[in-house]
Amino acid sequence: MRRLLLLLVLSAAAVPGLAQKFVHGEYFDFYFDNREFDVAGEKYMESETLFSALLAPEIGFEFIQNKKSSRTVEHRIMLGTDILRSMGSGEKPADSFKEVSIYYHASHIGKNFWFEGAAGVFPRRFVQGSYTRAIWSDAQTFYDMNMEGMLLRFGNARLSTELGCDWMGKYATATRERFQIFTSGNGIINNWLSAGWSGSFYHYATSAVAKNVIDNHLFSPWLKVDVGSKVKALDELSLQAGLLAGYQRSREIDAEPIIPVGTELIFRARRKSLMLQNSIYAGNDLYHYYDYPAPEGGIYASDLYPGENTYRGFYNRAELIWAPRISKKTSLQVTAAFHFDATGYQGCQQIVRLRTSF
Repeated sequence: MRRLLLLLVLSAAAVPGLAQKFVHGEYFDFYFDNREFDVAGEKYMESETLFSALLAPEIGFEFIQNKKSSRTVEHRIMLGTDILRSMGSGEKPADSFKEVSIYYHASHIGKNFWFEGAAGVFPRRFVQGSYTRAIWSDAQTFYDMNMEGMLLRFGNARLSTELGCDWMGKYATATRERFQIFTSGNGIINNWLSAGWSGSFYHYATSAVAKNVIDNHLFSPWLKVDVGSKVKALDELSLQAGLLAGYQRSREIDAEPIIPVGTELIFRARRKSLMLQNSIYAGNDLYHYYDYPAPEGGIYASDLYPGENTYRGFYNRAELIWAPRISKKTSLQVTAAFHFDATGYQGCQQIVRLRTSF
């Protein structure tokens, strides 16, 4: 680490017109997720408790370009580590160091336009877009702490969008080559109507053991109506309607691609820190190969489908959420979630998520 920091200092000193300084940051994430699905035979999720804490300290150097200009750009080169403790796991403290992050980050915030970009092994929290849970589950966004690739985000007062690539596996004896290109966007049409999208291009390729290439792609455009400003008692009263269109193909299993299609409706009613949210999915099975046996053993499951395993037909998730404002850099969310499918009640979750950075 000392050699790397020395290299960063020398590199900064060699670039004319830049003012550089040493920077550091600390990010903490607490995740409690108690899942109770015995009542319906654990059809979609196992009954278990996910209970973990993550600390992600980092150090590096910041370079300010055009510091006194409207075109100011902040450049950072950062080195960090992820310290993850799963409660009751019995792991030794040395086993808590899960991954090293090393990345370049640039950002600009102007009067009419902003952008930021990252390259390397960077924290997942840089991804700020709104994605359907069919792409990433809540647990995936916590336990898969970093992305390995690139991210670009840009926008203005009415539009924000991002595009990124996560290289998740390199071809080896027991490791598949795989990567995911992801994107999202959100545009404000007027004070009650907005539109956007989320999408994923997931290529699940081969290893020396597994020769079965699978494509799993999903695109979800949506439209949202929010009349909360017209209701005095509420801060938000919205309905978001989205189309989920997939393209899946296993070249060793099916001669033709699978094209699942469905609809996702999300209703929200919010008053200050208290929110009622109801999400409904209706359509085809978006996880066609989820239960298929994988050549390397087991089934494809979440390795191929990192989203929530609930987009299989009809599914309803009702949530009561309390998210009090603590500070600008600290957020707390407490959720009680109740799950239903076409046959009835499936189970519930109690979730607590606390995040802070400084």
